[in-house]
Amino acid sequence: MDEQLRIETRDRCGSAVTLVVERDRHSVFQVYARLGGGERCLCHGWATRRKEDGFRHGIICPPHLLEVPREDWERALAVREDLRDRDNLEHIRLVKVFSRGNKLVVDGYTLSARVDRQTWSGIAPYMREVDSGVNDELLEGDHFRGWIIDRGQEETVERVLGVKPHNTLRARAEREEDPEGQDRIRK
Repeated sequence: MDEQLRIETRDRCGSAVTLVVERDRHSVFQVYARLGGGERCLCHGWATRRKEDGFRHGIICPPHLLEVPREDWERALAVREDLRDRDNLEHIRLVKVFSRGNKLVVDGYTLSARVDRQTWSGIAPYMREVDSGVNDELLEGDHFRGWIIDRGQEETVERVLGVKPHNTLRARAEREEDPEGQDRIRK
């Protein structure tokens, strides 16, 4: 197991707890806790529970509430999310978004899925955040709140993301123009 996926910590009683991010049987990254005695359990989230002697905070890991430092949980969760988002790169593509209101028009491309932090840092200079909710009236399209690619930077973003050739905007436009040539483009 890669060391960045393993976090050694201790619970409130001083017992060793190891938080590990690994794939489950469905190939989805999850956070697991390994407890003394070799017990392994799936972590479900952070919770606050009321007990006789006050409130307890920790990771829900049935049948336990693991009272570990919240920073350790947040670190494990961030690693899990980045690994899941990195998996999205396999099928990533750009998606057209359009919204026209009385104050703002959103017309551009966004990503088909979230990406990991490292990938995001490579494309962030070409992205801008928009929110069509500033419109009092939506005249055309759908409400959109998120990040769109600066006009003219679509190919640059596709290159940084490593979009597969058959998923690029250019290839998809060619398929729309020549539906008979779809198989030829994919190969």
